[in-house]
This record gives sequence, C-alpha cells and structure tokens, in this order.
Amino acid sequence: GASTNNGEGQAGLCWSCSLMPVKVLDGAGSGDTAAVAAGIVWAADHGARVISMSLGGEGTTQTLADAVEYAAGKGILLVAAAGNSGSASQTYPAAYPQVLSVAGTNESDGLYNWSNHGPWVQLAAPGCNTAPYLSGTYVNFCGTSSATPLVAGLVGLALSAKPGATKAEVEQALR
Repeated sequence: GASTNNGEGQAGLCWSCSLMPVKVLDGAGSGDTAAVAAGIVWAADHGARVISMSLGGEGTTQTLADAVEYAAGKGILLVAAAGNSGSASQTYPAAYPQVLSVAGTNESDGLYNWSNHGPWVQLAAPGCNTAPYLSGTYVNFCGTSSATPLVAGLVGLALSAKPGATKAEVEQALR
C-alpha cells in the first residue's frame, strides 16, 4: 500500500488500496490469540476485504479459529506468515485452511532455510524486502512477515482490477 512515484522509500504493490491498520500486538511484538482474534473480527466488521497478518505462533485457540471462520465466511481473504523456524511445524493463524499461508523465498526464488514449509503452506513470496525503519530510514527486512504483505498487496491489486472477484477466484489466480 505504499505510495509510488514520490521519490521516497519503496513502492507498494497496490498503491491505490486503502489500509486499515489494526494493532493486536504490543510494542515488543507480543500478544495473545484473543487480541489477534478481536482484531480479525474488528477488521471484518469494518469493511476489510483482505487481512494481512505478519504474525503467528504454534498454538491455537477456539477463539482464534472462530474469528478466522467469521472473517472467511464474510468473503474476506486472510493472509498470514508461515513462520521463521525453518521447519514444517504449523503456525497459526497461517495453518488454518481458510488462510493463505506464506513462506519466504530468496533472490533465486528458492525457499529460505529459515522459512517454515510443508503441505500446509500455500504460497511463497520474496522474504527479504525494503521496509521503513523507526528513524525514518529504510532497512532490508527478512522473514515470512516480510513476504506476507507482498501477497496481501497482490490480493488487493487483484480485487482492484476485478472488484467482484470471489475469494476462490483470487486464491486460484495467486496459485
């Protein structure tokens, strides 16, 4: 969603998309599944068409599963980071079948050794990308949390090009 052609930073994949930031983690990047679930429901109830989640953990709860089901039932495309432990261990919310799970690829389009993988991971995107830093500069940010917003941006771009597209049509186009 970053602006383009302004001579600053980087350009996003869907520069005309509207963003709705929903904070569910604390300043240190920690939180619980109840806060994530509440954020998903809030976004779903306030018009989100895409929910990008650069977060995850190995545990799940019924509250989180219900929130994902609620948003997916409203036709919202959910995208989540697969995790960075370099294993096939499932992380949530990425491992839910209603969520597009994202791994991280390197410059040669191969899987980074730190990226989670396995049959539950549905897509992959570049895992190291330019990102704004707190000091107003830009850094190279790596992880499936960096790959996830690229996929979410593509989803937004697809919906911009074909606003009536269904969740299934967008998922098929990405695959």
